[in-house]
Amino acid sequence: MIHYLYICRGSSGVEQEPEELCVGGSIPPRGKTILMRFVQANIFLYFFLLALGISGFFFAVIWPQVIGFYAFIAFAAIGGFGVSLYIYHTKKHRKELVCPIGSDCNAVINSRYSKFLGIPLEYLGMFYYALIFSSYIILIFAPYILSELFLYGLIIFTAGAFLFSLYLLFAQAFILQQWCIWCILSATLSIVIFIISLANIDFAISLLAEITIVTSAIHSFGFALGIGAVTSALLLFSKFLRDLDINKNELQTLKIISELIWLGLAFIFISQFIAFIGNANILARSGPFLAQTVALFVVAISSAVLMIIFAPFLMAIPFNEKINNNSHSSFRSLRKPLFLTGAISFSSWYFAFIMNYSQKFSLIILLLAYIAVIVIAIATAFFWEKRIISKVAK
Repeated sequence: MIHYLYICRGSSGVEQEPEELCVGGSIPPRGKTILMRFVQANIFLYFFLLALGISGFFFAVIWPQVIGFYAFIAFAAIGGFGVSLYIYHTKKHRKELVCPIGSDCNAVINSRYSKFLGIPLEYLGMFYYALIFSSYIILIFAPYILSELFLYGLIIFTAGAFLFSLYLLFAQAFILQQWCIWCILSATLSIVIFIISLANIDFAISLLAEITIVTSAIHSFGFALGIGAVTSALLLFSKFLRDLDINKNELQTLKIISELIWLGLAFIFISQFIAFIGNANILARSGPFLAQTVALFVVAISSAVLMIIFAPFLMAIPFNEKINNNSHSSFRSLRKPLFLTGAISFSSWYFAFIMNYSQKFSLIILLLAYIAVIVIAIATAFFWEKRIISKVAK
């Protein structure tokens, strides 16, 4: 079932279904407390670890040599360690790992796939990410300590973690049929670590530089999927708002489309990183490539905000001001941020797509153009929101 509103608890402390307790009535004070505590502690930690894990890419841009890639891997490892530590802390203290996207994170982290050879995956995750971080920090500051054989063994180790991450994603998608956003983040960082670690192998760099046709095909497919999905999401959202209400079936449709958006984004980032590894010195000075990468990072963050923060409350956000519903009135403040985030995500997708055909302008000019595009998109979104409200007033 989609937990599309918020987690409320009765006086007994037993979790109840949101629509049974919260819809059509006032929000219990304890429900408000749990909501605020959940958003502040859980979600902000998630976005912090997400931003931390991908921020290392900019070290690779500043130093498009091996040391820059080492720094990228180290930052991704810190993010992954934070995810594993959080899951460990949650399970140790027997807390609920609430998943705001509608899945059951607890079913995932307590399933039979949460252990390998009898060892909980959070323990293995903490060990793996700690080893990766410490190894690459040594490679940055004291590379002479580690032998070349150790380096190749490290790459094989990351390859094994990469394959295991794919296996766990497969288990979530087709066996458990539940998604855990924390597990997905850990798997994503593990995949990133493996791809970037290929920069340590000369023949891998040469190979990646020569398979530009394959990389371009993956890149194009990702954009076709992402642009198509985000455009469909906007058109359907506009259609669903004709009655000024988002129902359960409409929310489910938007959720399915958002999964296609993330799939497209995954293909794009994989091709983006592969292309950068094979042509680091060239692409590190390419304005269109860097501007596109910045826009894609914004897409990733804004899409995550839409899916994790706003989607669970989409049915509760009041779009019809004439309906006086006290249980939903507190969510009115989410309406403008929803339109703002959607505008940023949509415009960033199209700006990133246009960068595939951009002339060789400097990065500064392209970033200024990107800011202008976002400002126009936000202004348009707010105009659309105001028009919706003004129609209701009439």
